[in-house]
Amino acid sequence: MNKPIHVVAAVIRNGYGQILLAQRSPNCPHLPGYWEFPGGKVEEGETPKQALVRELQEEIGITATKVTPLIQVPYSYPEKQVFLDVWEVDQYMGEIKSLEGQDLVFVELEEFEKYQLPPADIPVVSALRLPQTYLITPELADLTVEQFKLSLEKTLQSGITMVQLRSKVLSKDELVPYALQAKGICGKYNAKVLINEYVEIYQQCGLDGVHFTSSQIAAGIEPIKRERKGDLMAASCHSSDDLLLIEESDVDFVLLSPVKHTKTHPGAVPVGWDVFSNLVKQVSVPVYALGGLGHSDLYMAVGHGAQGVAAIRGLWIDDCSKGKE
Repeated sequence: MNKPIHVVAAVIRNGYGQILLAQRSPNCPHLPGYWEFPGGKVEEGETPKQALVRELQEEIGITATKVTPLIQVPYSYPEKQVFLDVWEVDQYMGEIKSLEGQDLVFVELEEFEKYQLPPADIPVVSALRLPQTYLITPELADLTVEQFKLSLEKTLQSGITMVQLRSKVLSKDELVPYALQAKGICGKYNAKVLINEYVEIYQQCGLDGVHFTSSQIAAGIEPIKRERKGDLMAASCHSSDDLLLIEESDVDFVLLSPVKHTKTHPGAVPVGWDVFSNLVKQVSVPVYALGGLGHSDLYMAVGHGAQGVAAIRGLWIDDCSKGKE
């Protein structure tokens, strides 16, 4: 098998938050006329950052001065394999202009579906739509519905915009009141709420998605009809085997854990950042790091290929001093 072609790509925003796309030449031998993020091949002896700076200078006349890794996407086309290494350009010098005759356009993220993108670029759009933090609720059986409501609202006020509702103790019927409260509160703060495991609660309560367990993924999951545009499907992974199964499923992102030791799973052996980084390169969807992490680990997580961090204690704000029954 041939070695994948290492390609860098840039996410560049204008002052309105719109994102730059460039159109491939109609004479291009591979996917002519498709729209893509600017970039190109990493040459021998170059680091990805060096290649990114060079490609942007050659293609659109700017010099990137500050970049942040976003996502790495391995993808197999019928005729070749690519490893797409995507970076957000936070700062640059110069004025964007077409130096190779390509059409350029700035696009709202919500309008991306109007542009035909290469398949390898699709996960990049998913990464751009997802936040850097993903809250997992503590065990709901330990909270009354009122306590949960107060703590969730306080947590969302801190800036959390995506929540996984999770309980390993409560039955489906017992979970419904929590799901309904979460739906109402998250809607108020424009946050998404996913339910762990139970597709029926997602459908019944009008939630924003389902988070599948690694056991469900291993057993095989029938494709789930998404009730609304923008609803999300996610999954938990703990090994390379789990991640391989993910590539055959219809999920938008995954959690990979544990990165560090955790109080909730004291017997689990942490993978550490180096192994985490290598595992992330196996999948083409955004991956959140989980396990003993919080806001302070964001920089480390992103630097090792993560979309961001997922956490319970590291993100949840306990407000149980109020509303006790």
